[in-house]
Amino acid sequence: MKKWKTILVGSAVASATLLSLAACGGGTGESSEKKDDGSISLMAPDMTDVHPKREDLWMWDEYEKISGVKVNWEEVKDWGDKKQLIISKKTLPDAFYNLGFSNEELVKYGEQGLFIPLEDLIKEHAPNLVKLMEEDPTIEKAITSPDGHIYSLPYTCSDPMGGGRAFKMYFNKAWLEKLGLEAPTNTTELEEVLEAFVTKDPNGNGKADEQGYYMDSGQFGPLELMVKSAFGLNSAGRTAMENNYYLDENGELQFVFSSDNMKEVWKYEANLYKKGLIAKTAFAGVDYDKWVADASKDTVGMFSWVGRDFIGAEAMNNYVPTTILNGPDGTGGTLVTQSSVMGTSSFTITKDAADPAKLIEWVDYFYGPEGTELGFFGKEGETYEVKENGDKVYVDKILNYAKGSQLGAFQFVDNVYGGFYPYNEPTEREKEIAYGRTPEEYTDAPLENLPEVVLPTFMSTSEESAELSTITTDMNKYIEQARVQFVTGKWDIDEKWDEYLAQLKNIGLDKWVEIRQAQYARYMEE
Repeated sequence: MKKWKTILVGSAVASATLLSLAACGGGTGESSEKKDDGSISLMAPDMTDVHPKREDLWMWDEYEKISGVKVNWEEVKDWGDKKQLIISKKTLPDAFYNLGFSNEELVKYGEQGLFIPLEDLIKEHAPNLVKLMEEDPTIEKAITSPDGHIYSLPYTCSDPMGGGRAFKMYFNKAWLEKLGLEAPTNTTELEEVLEAFVTKDPNGNGKADEQGYYMDSGQFGPLELMVKSAFGLNSAGRTAMENNYYLDENGELQFVFSSDNMKEVWKYEANLYKKGLIAKTAFAGVDYDKWVADASKDTVGMFSWVGRDFIGAEAMNNYVPTTILNGPDGTGGTLVTQSSVMGTSSFTITKDAADPAKLIEWVDYFYGPEGTELGFFGKEGETYEVKENGDKVYVDKILNYAKGSQLGAFQFVDNVYGGFYPYNEPTEREKEIAYGRTPEEYTDAPLENLPEVVLPTFMSTSEESAELSTITTDMNKYIEQARVQFVTGKWDIDEKWDEYLAQLKNIGLDKWVEIRQAQYARYMEE
């Protein structure tokens, strides 16, 4: 199923003042019109096309029994289009649940008093989250804004392979077996395997219909992340690469797309493209449904994603993973995984919350083991059974759901589809077993090949955000153009490289690096 799925500081006095303001409307001169009947009001995304209303969902009925707190849910379709209108309303819900705000928006609305600081509330009322932050200090760093406040709670996963954190490459195992090949471990082997896939008729139909690397158009990024890692650019993890920074050999933050290593990445990809090992539709021409249909016809040799199920239920078991892609000398690759904080805006309490402490206590349950179990698995005997070996497996009514076990579970529990929930994810192995699948096996020791540092998305000050906005938009647009031109061979990379770098500087590269280096230094402060 295709679903698209970053040091506690602060004054107790200031927080107390803001909480007092929040209880009476937050200093806007407007009083709340909501009645305090002991319930809480949460705004959440409307997913009723695949999911019951939350007020009717088994999980929330069960949690009301556990917590004694009734939730008044308001579900919103087209959140991105309606966000600004909703946030400007006179009265806000008590909290936004599983609705996305960027780091810049969290800082902006926090400074405006629309979102309240949470750090003192967390200390006093969120023991499960406090324990997670003590075990992994990067969680607290990632959700703390430049002003020292925490304005929203995270979506976390302690498993580097879980929660959609780690990209992998998937290879057609029947083709590998027929050709007597192993899944590649470095860029040289990758080229050799893809060349065999497209030239030796591994599907045996006598037609030259096999594709090497092939996905729906516009999904070139995952492959490039793997190749970047092979060429030494995964020194700070997947999120850093996706935000265009890495750490050089001196530990200094630098821009990915101006590095000499990036030049080598694009040279390598251009060679694969020229030889027909990357599908000619990599940048345009094929939608997701056609790609899945082609996979069912056994024409897809390799793809890259966080999980094999992306290619569809019919074909997913035909592929084996490579998690570490090394460079041509057989070294240097590391796991392309994210920070344990995969989202920073999963639960945001507003100025109109009558009882912020109750809200924090209510949501903190899901950062502990009992809440993880309820949110993903449900309850033993009702939504899952425990096997003799201790594995939790969904009951038959979920496993046999017509649209698959994941959507089957989504009819009962909330935290199984779409992501960015305020809770701590179970391990990937536990999730696969729950869905009735055999967990993936890795032969290249991904957990022994982690990046030395895994950085989140940095929090920007309002000033930094304003400066970065235009620079980043313009640079990303130019880089996307350059990628297509370099990889498809329309631009000669040796001839055009200096001109390309000059254009990045004209757009504002030096200022971008200056701001990002300052953010990294701030993040690293104790």
